[in-house]
Amino acid sequence: MRVDFLGTGAGNFRGSRRTPSSTLFGPLLLDCGAGATGRLYDVDRFGEVDGVLISHLHSDHIAGLFDFLLHTLISGRKRPLTLVSPPGLGEILRAAFAVKSTVVEPGEIYPFRLIEAERVDVEIAGWRVQSVPLDHTVVNHGYLLTSENVTAFYSGDTREPSVARTLQADYVIHEATFSETHADLARRFGHSTGAQAAETAASMHARQLWINHVGDEPNAENEIGAEARRAFPDSVVVEDRASFRI
Repeated sequence: MRVDFLGTGAGNFRGSRRTPSSTLFGPLLLDCGAGATGRLYDVDRFGEVDGVLISHLHSDHIAGLFDFLLHTLISGRKRPLTLVSPPGLGEILRAAFAVKSTVVEPGEIYPFRLIEAERVDVEIAGWRVQSVPLDHTVVNHGYLLTSENVTAFYSGDTREPSVARTLQADYVIHEATFSETHADLARRFGHSTGAQAAETAASMHARQLWINHVGDEPNAENEIGAEARRAFPDSVVVEDRASFRI
């Protein structure tokens, strides 16, 4: 199975080297930041998406969704699509559909399912998708993803420590917007440090930690990676367009 990191930057990251959050994990698109559609085409995987899992409604996690939905129509999609989110996305989509942002509503062309709830437990393309409530400045779903052979956890944006540390997962995709140098900012704005992400991965008995949602504080990437590896050696601060097979 393939994992493609399409966008790995936090909302405060400047420039185009790191675009906003989006990762394609097998058939599941984890968040849909601006530019995600182009990156999906770049890796020739746009047509492989069966589910889009939105962690929360901050713009750096959903701004690419409207373009993505438009391109499902442009590309002639016929296969079903499930969109999962905390409450509130339906209202945003209805406003977008009302001004014809996708020309027609996706549900008129192919089977389209929107699930917006405080707790989610649903099957998508052979994966069990369970939401995990995490502590951010707004409602944020982490997601526990389980298939026959693999378990993965995606944090979205979260403060640590969190309920995630009581779970188990083979692979962890966890945000670290700041290093421990700026732990006060991480706490204030509902984010994690590299050390905290690593401590969570260790508690979850993970095989691999991929760190994303990296901020642009000076030397943040190097500091985040170094402190994460001290607590959990199998830590990687991923870059945009990084791809892994598991």
